[in-house]
Amino acid sequence: MTRSLFMTCAIAAAMTMGVPALPAGLAGPLSASEARADNGEARRAARRTARRTARRVSRRQERYYNSLPGGCVQVIRGGVSYFQCGTVYYQPVVHQGANVFVIVTPQG
Repeated sequence: MTRSLFMTCAIAAAMTMGVPALPAGLAGPLSASEARADNGEARRAARRTARRTARRVSRRQERYYNSLPGGCVQVIRGGVSYFQCGTVYYQPVVHQGANVFVIVTPQG
């Protein structure tokens, strides 16, 4: 840790004085401004992808079922009524004036 702190201070001091912190052969093919611009574009692309994915995941599946399969039992979790049919849970809702069921993941 002490060595990395020393290197950080040495690089910061060299940048402040305008002296190259690394020998010319070790600098690499990109300048600092090019590397920063490339990193910024990558970050923006990652943010766009994350927003798009979040929108897709957060949407509720809009499949409505008029009736339940046979053998379902009513369960109440966290004060909310569900119907358990095997490993699938359905929640009763009103959609366009009709009582229907949607598949949900029960809370609690």
